[in-house]
Amino acid sequence: MLIKDEYSVYFQDEYIGSLYVFSDGTSEFRNCLGSAEELEKRLLKTAIGAKQIKRSVLRLIKDRYRLKERKRIIYQKDDLVIEREPKPTEERYSVYRRRAGKNDPDYDSGAHEVPHYEGVKTPEGMMEWANWYAFVKMDDGTYQAQLDEAWNWGGSHYDGGTISVDIPEDWHRLPYDEFIDRVVTLAAASHYEFTADFLRNKKGLREFFGFEEDK
Repeated sequence: MLIKDEYSVYFQDEYIGSLYVFSDGTSEFRNCLGSAEELEKRLLKTAIGAKQIKRSVLRLIKDRYRLKERKRIIYQKDDLVIEREPKPTEERYSVYRRRAGKNDPDYDSGAHEVPHYEGVKTPEGMMEWANWYAFVKMDDGTYQAQLDEAWNWGGSHYDGGTISVDIPEDWHRLPYDEFIDRVVTLAAASHYEFTADFLRNKKGLREFFGFEEDK
């Protein structure tokens, strides 16, 4: 069964579990405290239990505590905070792909490799690199910076993974140049020697982020 929506639930600034709403309309709250009894104990002071959390999430559209001006935090009452986990849309700006062809818009001749060091047993001269670097628009109107990294531990074994970092909403109120200066620090992009000027030279990136054309 497919997950339609996912909500993260926090109590007194501590993550206590997630609520999943499935494609058939059913839902399930999964707490991370080990047991329902432990969850109930943690929430005893305000008499909020797992069932009440579930009901709160499912009636958010009508609830007077819903924070309509926020994109991530959609419910807040006393010590209870609920965030909706956004999903990626098909709107994506690919900045760089390691194996891109010369006719691809995300082609770049740079290898974006850096020396890798992790502990005393790391082989001398080992390198790590960026496989790809992109920005993704989420279904709540926010954006993520994403970079896929890899490094070789010798032979044919590779390690690494995709780094996904939310771009703070208030950064979009900055001038575009300052916005780019900050964005390039996310998802380890500057570690792999991507620069703000590299991003500024990418055609269409300004429009992708919703900034007006520079006059």
